[in-house]
Amino acid sequence: MKCSSRDSRSPRLWMLGLLSACLLASCSWAASGRDNSESEKDMENFAYDLIEQKQIQALKAIRDAYGSIPNLDSIYEDRTHTNGLPYHIYVPKDLKPGKKYPLVTFLHGYSDLTIDTHKGFPKGVWSLPLVQSDHPHILLVPRYRTFDDMWVQDTYRTMVIKAMGDLIKAFNSDQQSPNIDTTRLYLTGFSQGGMGTWNFIKHYPHKFAAAAPLSGFSHGPQNVTQAETLKHLPIWIFNGDSDRGVAGSRLSYQMLKKAKAQNVRYHEYEKQGHVIDDFAYFTDGFVDWLFAQRLPSRGSNHKTSH
Repeated sequence: MKCSSRDSRSPRLWMLGLLSACLLASCSWAASGRDNSESEKDMENFAYDLIEQKQIQALKAIRDAYGSIPNLDSIYEDRTHTNGLPYHIYVPKDLKPGKKYPLVTFLHGYSDLTIDTHKGFPKGVWSLPLVQSDHPHILLVPRYRTFDDMWVQDTYRTMVIKAMGDLIKAFNSDQQSPNIDTTRLYLTGFSQGGMGTWNFIKHYPHKFAAAAPLSGFSHGPQNVTQAETLKHLPIWIFNGDSDRGVAGSRLSYQMLKKAKAQNVRYHEYEKQGHVIDDFAYFTDGFVDWLFAQRLPSRGSNHKTSH
């Protein structure tokens, strides 16, 4: 499914982003010496252009104007598992002890290894109050330390799954802390993290309630036989149509459809390349769709939402 990146975001989140862009636009407008009596339509168009071109700045405006992400460096706790895996975890302060909440695991891309953005966008999306108020959850952000580690390697994949399991045990054995709902484990990632998302669900096809690979190259199912093992799993695939790896995402989607996948979606953004993580999570309906998915309870006939 092709769509415009401008029109594909959740209305509430998109409006928040647009308002933030308007703040940026007004500053730029004033700095440029333009007359404030210019029409609102011109201002709106200027804001649209700005948010399309500078999504990261828009996120900063959200943070500065609304306090949605007051200090990205302080809301995440840095930890290291006993197996050596470094990771960040975000546990909203208003989660109730003993109550079960979903766990979102985000796998970062190579850029998060080379520049210090590991606590910013797109991970910051999950800590936005608009998201947390509708879908309170715990966020896990594993980190690999060198390019050679990567998420597609068996060793690192095993380390992440082990750390995730121990984290769940720790939360669920402590009634003074929020618990993790093991029927609502969600996996997503961008670029190498998108590759990792495919890799993880191929090796653990029944562990996650849903998965969302962004720009994941050709690491998804490449034939119907491979797709058969994933056809039960809700998957939403994202890619830009100008990305060199888009053919892999298209093929994976086609194979899943041929395998009669129960709940698979594909969004391809027009005139967009590899870097889509700064807006893909705002795709209309995505967040609600993700948190609606559940693993069936043992002995239950419960079906996931489409």
